Amino acid sequence: MAVSGGTQRMVDKNSVRGGAGLSAVVLLVGFVLDVWVLVPAMALAVGMGSVLGLRYSPLGAAYRSAKKLGLRMGVDPEPEPPPRFAQTLGFVVLGLGSIAFLLGAAALGWVLALLVAALQGLLAATGLCVGCEIYLFSQRFLAKGA
Repeated sequence: MAVSGGTQRMVDKNSVRGGAGLSAVVLLVGFVLDVWVLVPAMALAVGMGSVLGLRYSPLGAAYRSAKKLGLRMGVDPEPEPPPRFAQTLGFVVLGLGSIAFLLGAAALGWVLALLVAALQGLLAATGLCVGCEIYLFSQRFLAKGA
């Protein structure tokens, strides 16, 4: 997503990690308590960041609110496209999980939701964003073919 002047919009890596951690916790709580409606709720939250941009993500907003209340974390900027692409992948998988629940396939719905929770947890704990890596790999692949 380029903005005027050809520069990329930047986001705070820590905000992305904080939002991922929150998403993972909500999905895990949903699984443990068997509250499947948290899956489409998280799909909506992740989808908002994907469609509107990460600055509009309610998950990132929760992190920014925690910073205002005294959480002391620096800003670590990164270009927005890789994590936004990762959010799109998460939205698609959680959307499919939501559809699975609506069709009565709860086991499939939970498998898809827990896959996203695991990847979000990995990002929150280590900073490794698998969706971001897929995005970067695809960009390198497309650049070689051009």
